[in-house]
Amino acid sequence: MWHLRIPNLTIQHQRRIAEETPNSWYVNQYDNPSNTIAHYEQTGPEIWKQTDGKITHFIVGVGTGGTISGVGKYLKEKNPKIKIWGIDTYGSVFKKYHETGIFDENEIYPYITEGIGEDILPENVDFSVIDGFTKVTDKDAAVFTRKIAREEGIFAGNSCGAAVKGVIQLKKHFSKDDIVVVLLHDSGSRYVGKMYNDQWMKDNNFL
Repeated sequence: MWHLRIPNLTIQHQRRIAEETPNSWYVNQYDNPSNTIAHYEQTGPEIWKQTDGKITHFIVGVGTGGTISGVGKYLKEKNPKIKIWGIDTYGSVFKKYHETGIFDENEIYPYITEGIGEDILPENVDFSVIDGFTKVTDKDAAVFTRKIAREEGIFAGNSCGAAVKGVIQLKKHFSKDDIVVVLLHDSGSRYVGKMYNDQWMKDNNFL
């Protein structure tokens, strides 16, 4: 049941399709700066406005890097004291690279969590605006995906479960007066046969 996404092969496949398909356009969400710019111009300002500028921490799963980099850049410009935290998964290189500057291939191994983590360094990941990462296990991500649906009525995706568990792991960094924003950007509709399926959870030793 384990899988390892291979972005390099996926990217090559996407490029080939674009080259072979008339009037097509290869979006390349990993390296296209429009990804980050969209969140800098829209998501960041929306969060700032809706919290009346009182936000103290922003937490989000990191995959292509566009969300955390765009929002992080905007919020840091508004208030440099705002902390930006990324949620990573075991089997991904982000956390160690951020902490050491070393791209360690030994960090790369198969994992189940979808939507976060990579075995490459996308150009859209701006590590300079990120204050830190926390890694969430596949089991915790899956369990919390179901937990927020059952207890909060939020039918979200796998990376969202990881984000919520990540917030709990980071709780020592928060005070009771902080305004912590967690962005959940994936729907549960993709995971009906996975995290929301009891047999799938049992097959992966998550229940």
